[in-house]
Amino acid sequence: MPPYFFALLRHDIQLQFRNGIYLAYGFVLAIYGIVLFSLGQYLPSWVVVLFVYSDPSALGVFFLGALVMLEKGEDTQQALAITPISASAYFWSKIITLTIASLIAAAIIGIIFHPFLNWPLFLITVTFVSVSFIAIGFPIVNMFSTVTSYMMGAGIIFIPIVMPMFFAFVQPFPLWAHFIPAAAHFRLMLISFNAYETDLGQIMLLLFVSFIFSLLCLWFGLRSVKKEFAQT
Repeated sequence: MPPYFFALLRHDIQLQFRNGIYLAYGFVLAIYGIVLFSLGQYLPSWVVVLFVYSDPSALGVFFLGALVMLEKGEDTQQALAITPISASAYFWSKIITLTIASLIAAAIIGIIFHPFLNWPLFLITVTFVSVSFIAIGFPIVNMFSTVTSYMMGAGIIFIPIVMPMFFAFVQPFPLWAHFIPAAAHFRLMLISFNAYETDLGQIMLLLFVSFIFSLLCLWFGLRSVKKEFAQT
């Protein structure tokens, strides 16, 4: 780990705070809270899980895109190219800080609306989801030149990636669905919220699939960042 890495983490946290990322998280959490407090008795229990899932997946991706676009507008990456900061350090700093924000936001939802969930499984799953989607957001953000185009384009790209999560509701849960990352993620969250009973073997398989998907996304994302840095 390079000696400047913790300073880079601190810089990213300050950048996210200054650009309203944490305020936006708070706003979204407030909207979720209003919906669940007002309509919770009329909504199926899995809606809370859906809100939690959308936090590290959709929000993490969009916030990453906003940050990277802002940095491009300020020529931050060009400035970093003449410093000792490596593409890997830049990449991991974004992954870590945004994942921590996702974990805190997801934990707040869990504490308020379902405090007796399986916390270890829940937090591990949120981490996998957050890391995967933030990492894969890097190559996607490089396809666009403005925040608006990214928000629209990323939404279209992520629909086919995220929609298979609804296979998680199939009972009995088929073996092939275990190997669809979005379905594996959502099924793990449902299990952590005690929506389904299952055995340790199924949980381990779902965690393994989630882990492998995270590694692939990290590889793809880091490769994209290194390529982008090489061109600056």
